[in-house]
Amino acid sequence: MSNSNASVHILLVAGDEYPLVHQLEQQGYAVVHAKTGAQALKLARGLGTDIILLDTELPDLSWVDACDVLQADLRLSHSVPILVVTHTNPTPEQRVMGLRAGVWDFVVYPPAPEALALKIETYAQAKRNVDVALAEGLLDPVTGLHSGPALARRARELGAVMARQHAGLACIVFALQGPPDPEAGSLLAQAVRVSDLVGSLSRTELAVVAPGTTEAGAVRLAQRVTPLLRERLRSGPRGGVAAALALRVGYDAVANLRYSPMDPIELLARASTAVRTGEPEPAAPWVRHFDAASVTAREASRERAEERGGISV
Repeated sequence: MSNSNASVHILLVAGDEYPLVHQLEQQGYAVVHAKTGAQALKLARGLGTDIILLDTELPDLSWVDACDVLQADLRLSHSVPILVVTHTNPTPEQRVMGLRAGVWDFVVYPPAPEALALKIETYAQAKRNVDVALAEGLLDPVTGLHSGPALARRARELGAVMARQHAGLACIVFALQGPPDPEAGSLLAQAVRVSDLVGSLSRTELAVVAPGTTEAGAVRLAQRVTPLLRERLRSGPRGGVAAALALRVGYDAVANLRYSPMDPIELLARASTAVRTGEPEPAAPWVRHFDAASVTAREASRERAEERGGISV
């Protein structure tokens, strides 16, 4: 038995007589076998689980419903990776359903022992990294994303790299209505590229810092992600149709940070401003780009109103 494997606690959710239990135990993992989705929820709360392996064939719940139940329980850490075990290669539809349900990855059964061990260790380490970041205040405890200060620091580091490479940087802000929804942040983090930074600017604003991305790329990202977020807000317990329709996106981008230097924090601020005062994209009016002329005009109007003792709007 591997001592390092024994420190990884796996909750396996599958029916009776499941061969993968034996395979995992042979590899030295600490495995608890839940035979139903309801049993999995009870066991997961007190186990200190590092990984959840969830079979697609459960006697009481669909695998999508089981994911939703596990993700919705606030007594469970949202940093616990959920891997879904399929008996054929997952279809594109299953991958989209999994993304919306908070699935981290799929495992095709029967998995090769070495490949499975590598996948488990990778995601267990990711969970450990998230737990450390939460303990150090680098992650927002509600959404599980980078906190504002951590996002600003990482954005500056990424901006320095892009400047050396004569590359661009884009910031996209998604403004949600209503109370914070942790699953919306998790969904956003899974929907973007691994190289993108995702963070929480406020209780209602989620931000993506995308390296090597132009204005056109920022719009494409917004158009691709917005339907996923709207579906989550529409179906989530804290949202509804009004919250889904109220979702707005603002962005700003620099094509070459070496030729046009800009502090990434300023870029984030401009993207946030664009949500409220930016110019709508013709093909996607809920997406707005930062417009310096509009901001200048509003500031001038405010100054004139202050001089007259009035209130600007």
